[in-house]
Amino acid sequence: MNTEDFFNQGLNHNLQGDYQAAIAAYTQAIKSNPDYAEAYHNLGLILSGQLKDYRSAIANFNRAIEINPNFAIAFYNRANARYFLADYQNAIADHNVALQIDPNLAQSYHSRGNAYFALENYDKAIADYIQTIEMSTQLADNINIDIANAYHNRGVTRFEHGDRQGAIADFQQALQWYPHFAAAYSNRGNIHHILGNYQEAIADHNQALQLDPNLAEAYHNRGNAHYALADYQSAIADYNHALKINSNFAGAYYNRGLVLAHLKNYHRAIEDFNQALKLNPDDVQVYCERGLVRSTLEDYEGAIADYDQALQENPTLALVYGFRANARRRLGEYQGAIEDSNRLLQLNPNLAEGYCDRAAARRSLGDHKGAIKDYDRALQINDNLAAAYYGRSIAREALQDLQGAIDDNTQAIELVPDFSEAYCNRGNARRLLGDEQGAIADYNQALKINPDLIEAYYNRGSTHYALEAYESAIADYTQALQINPQSAAFYSDRANARYALEDYQAAIEDYSRAIAIDPSFAEDWYNRGRSRSLLGDLQGALADLNQALQRQPNWASAYILRADVYRNLGDSQGAIKDFQKSADLYYQEGNIQYYQQIIELIEQLQSRLSAG
Repeated sequence: MNTEDFFNQGLNHNLQGDYQAAIAAYTQAIKSNPDYAEAYHNLGLILSGQLKDYRSAIANFNRAIEINPNFAIAFYNRANARYFLADYQNAIADHNVALQIDPNLAQSYHSRGNAYFALENYDKAIADYIQTIEMSTQLADNINIDIANAYHNRGVTRFEHGDRQGAIADFQQALQWYPHFAAAYSNRGNIHHILGNYQEAIADHNQALQLDPNLAEAYHNRGNAHYALADYQSAIADYNHALKINSNFAGAYYNRGLVLAHLKNYHRAIEDFNQALKLNPDDVQVYCERGLVRSTLEDYEGAIADYDQALQENPTLALVYGFRANARRRLGEYQGAIEDSNRLLQLNPNLAEGYCDRAAARRSLGDHKGAIKDYDRALQINDNLAAAYYGRSIAREALQDLQGAIDDNTQAIELVPDFSEAYCNRGNARRLLGDEQGAIADYNQALKINPDLIEAYYNRGSTHYALEAYESAIADYTQALQINPQSAAFYSDRANARYALEDYQAAIEDYSRAIAIDPSFAEDWYNRGRSRSLLGDLQGALADLNQALQRQPNWASAYILRADVYRNLGDSQGAIKDFQKSADLYYQEGNIQYYQQIIELIEQLQSRLSAG
């Protein structure tokens, strides 16, 4: 067999897919003719295209080019091998030579465009894709897919450059050349999503999934569009599909977690965020979102740990300092919260909410004047910030600027007419100014907006109590207890209203509930003892008063009441001892009138004892 016979044999084996036999035949042709450039070239093609041995392929292309320096297709194929080795600059150099030799080599423009794209030299990539398109339209019909790819890649490039409309136009061109191009539909859908055209985005992702039902990214991105349209169940279904196809799809876990958090399924949301972080441990956004969910669940320490991690990855995230400040404030770490707010305001001195957060921490530390300065600064930046007026009203009320507090709450209500807390706070200030009816009107409005606003029930109940409308007070305290049945104060205050109505047995029951929740409050023991005394349960009254005085040993009134119980039990000495203790306490307080009255009472008791 001669050289040509070996070469043709190699061609036949290659066409039949018997690549090892083809390599052997081409090797024989080269042995027969060491300067057979086409044999080296075809051998390089098999090594590169079928065996992925790009370095050996390049060695063969080198020899072909050495023999024939004008072998354009050899430069083209060596460029492709270099591309797969990520040697993009040398790949471009080879394409340049190939195109100098053969300016009509359309595929070299296309491949050079890919190399420029890999180097993020998008302008040159676009120019090469355009050249490919212009040249390829003159070729056979089977070039349609290559033309579609060129439009598609140029669309991706334009999107990277921020030219969204241009990108959409290119994807449309790609689909005209090749209507079965799933990736083009999916990418066009992504741009529609960014532009807020969510229905168009869904339609494109639907098309992509009809063409490729296993395109996990299309399910994921369609889920994002459903999420944006508040179709949460459809969004979750799409994320589930994406994860069924690709269980390592971190973005699908993250976005499903966002939807679950929005639906208040917080624990499942955290599970998804955990999974996303296993796959991508450096994702700052996931740490932030998990921290927000943990904060919602009142796991403030866990939230802070997440914010710490996010800030370790990126210490310039201003808002995360704000998130951490809020969590620290909830834990009572007010100074740490202020430090976080300071850092936030260093990064963004025009963030009004940052001043509000720092003001809240300062309020908690009793620095109401400093808080007001921060609220003032926030309102200089944004005079429509209702939260700043509301927060400043609290600080002003603490400084006894009650009219200022009313004015601030009024301003907050004008900005946010459904601001139930502002109505409640304005009611508090009005009550302190003696405008009980105005206060009740505000509490009524707060509860109309938010029937679960416990503070409004409680404060309206206290206002009714002050007006001696005890039945109304009891009704309000009862509503508050339905929302929070573990509040000792609510039971205690309802008991006081029942006592005022002389319903002593009901009062005793409420005092008992309050004591069961918080036995440290001396007044509840005292008041239950007083109620028991009025019902004739003197031993029960004595036991309660002993408990009250154990907790508050310098309470003159409690000694007087216990003295009266002792007297009714016939224990005159015990009564005299308690009266004397109360007299001494009043004397120490400078209350000479009460001191003298009790001394006279002691003398009367002693006189009766002597006469007996």
